[in-house]
Amino acid sequence: MFKIQFYKAPAQTVRSAKVMDIAEVYSYITLNEKAMVCTQALREIIANVKRGTATDKDVRQYKASHFDFVTFSGTFCYRSDDCLVEHSGLLCLDFDHVGCSEVGKQSYGHADSLALQKLKQQLIIDRHFTTWLLFTSPSGEGLKWVIEISLAMCDHKTWFKSVQKYVRDTYQLEVDDKCINVSRACFLPHDSLCYVNPTIFTNHPDICPF
Repeated sequence: MFKIQFYKAPAQTVRSAKVMDIAEVYSYITLNEKAMVCTQALREIIANVKRGTATDKDVRQYKASHFDFVTFSGTFCYRSDDCLVEHSGLLCLDFDHVGCSEVGKQSYGHADSLALQKLKQQLIIDRHFTTWLLFTSPSGEGLKWVIEISLAMCDHKTWFKSVQKYVRDTYQLEVDDKCINVSRACFLPHDSLCYVNPTIFTNHPDICPF
């Protein structure tokens, strides 16, 4: 169920033999030591952006060179939309710079933590979509929302456009347009408060939620 391709850093990696399921991705996000180290280091760089001693380019370069990542929407023989082996039935939506003013959205270090938590709770209980994972982005300023979709109803891109409109109408927020690509990479940070669908603990009793 939900086969997800896993890739080692850097972001230029395009081939991988490792496939994960939801429980394994959850374990990585909540327990992996490398993710912990990288996430802490990235957020220190972002703090330096606020102090004026680092730049947004430094943030992007660190993420691209250090964070492992996955393609939530499927498995690939080569990381490209036209090299999809099997769609996972998942769609990952990316919310950047949550709670920022328009000026703040142009740079790191301006997100509203209360707005971030409010959005997280709203997405978890959203009655239209089954949330499988919901976690804070590597920067600490956004959310990654992984939901289930049915390809029997329509294709990946149609799903993305529909959910994008739903989010805009319901939450007055924009999601990253690049998530329309089925091979879209998602960096895996450390988030001890990552939400995972509770059914995971039924199917994987060895995975501890605490």
